[in-house]
Amino acid sequence: MTTAPTATPMAWPELEALDTIQTDRVNGPTNAQARLRLFGKTEADVRVTLFRDNHAWCPYCQKVWLWLEEKQIPYRIEKVTMFCYGQKEAWFKKKVPSGMLPALELDGQLITESDDILIALEGAFGPLVVGMQTPKAIPLRQLERLLFRAWCSWLCQPVRSTRQEQFNREQFVAVVAKVEAALAATPGPFFKDKI
Repeated sequence: MTTAPTATPMAWPELEALDTIQTDRVNGPTNAQARLRLFGKTEADVRVTLFRDNHAWCPYCQKVWLWLEEKQIPYRIEKVTMFCYGQKEAWFKKKVPSGMLPALELDGQLITESDDILIALEGAFGPLVVGMQTPKAIPLRQLERLLFRAWCSWLCQPVRSTRQEQFNREQFVAVVAKVEAALAATPGPFFKDKI
């Protein structure tokens, strides 16, 4: 009896060699694998380092990441493991003892907490459209926090019972309904249309 030859899985370098699309991760479209974004500027222009999750799952990290991309602020990216899928890196825990993401260095100053990060970035580079501390933006920021909290409770916290899992899911669905209602009250597809 003869056996069919077994296929050996390809190594990452072999798979990368098959990629025929060359993406410019530094100056091209946003990419979760990028480690440096310059937007046509030089590395000497980089004043910001964003510490974010490895897999681009963290909504708080995404909020800061999208802000930097939209403003086209040159920045470096350091990736860190999220609590929900592993141990934090020791180098990051030395820098941010709580281990919470995102974190950002702006001109050498470390800032944590996504809203504080965006407020500091606005101070350095100006707001996107409406500032974070504008009275009209505050209710939407509160809704965003509620959504992120419900998302994290549902997907990232350990579940001790099926009842708790069901509660977390229902809570998330209820918050999403509030978000849908807020979006439905705008003339366009974005919250900024409401502000």
